[in-house]
Amino acid sequence: MFTGYEKGMVINMNSSRIHNEHTSKEVIVLSNSVYHSYRGEYFLGQTDLIKFGGLYYAWGGLVNPRGSNVDMFLNAYTISNYSIVPITAQGWLSSRLVGTPRVSHHYAAGNQAMEPPCRPKVSIQSSSYVIETPIGGTYTFVRRVEPNLTLTKHDFQGMYIVPPGSSFLLFFLPPSSVKMASSGNEFPPSNEIPTQEVNVKIAFGWWEETR
Repeated sequence: MFTGYEKGMVINMNSSRIHNEHTSKEVIVLSNSVYHSYRGEYFLGQTDLIKFGGLYYAWGGLVNPRGSNVDMFLNAYTISNYSIVPITAQGWLSSRLVGTPRVSHHYAAGNQAMEPPCRPKVSIQSSSYVIETPIGGTYTFVRRVEPNLTLTKHDFQGMYIVPPGSSFLLFFLPPSSVKMASSGNEFPPSNEIPTQEVNVKIAFGWWEETR
């Protein structure tokens, strides 16, 4: 995205065309995220603490409600794993929300110089101890996060565009299910499932554009 201003232009209708073509210009180049932050359209925030483990799943994501009249453009996300076991997250687009979604109030506009600061129409939601896997939608990628580390994925520059009535979710698999799947074995009896609780948080950066 480019924006800028012209400096030192000669305002003279009688000047020659050649002279105008050689007038010096100063151009300011802004990234998409900075440009939309300047306009009050860029937001950042994080989920509440997400918990899962045993045979339970969990998820966190950005949800664009029906009737919002904006498209959401994803710029960045981070996954912080506060646990002693590695975790696996799947990326899903436009799937139906499962479990009991909880709306986070931990968000802010990137441009705090505007009065009053703008508020997003997209919400950050999450659900812990979910028994279902995503319904519908598109499974797009998988990420692994090592214990006590934060995985950062940024500068998507709006690669993922989420319309009203859709979502971008990170869905977490129980460590036991990943272990069983990788070994090719079936799940052991429920009383033998590891009960290690996993705690994670997800942070997002995104901008919104009116349709």
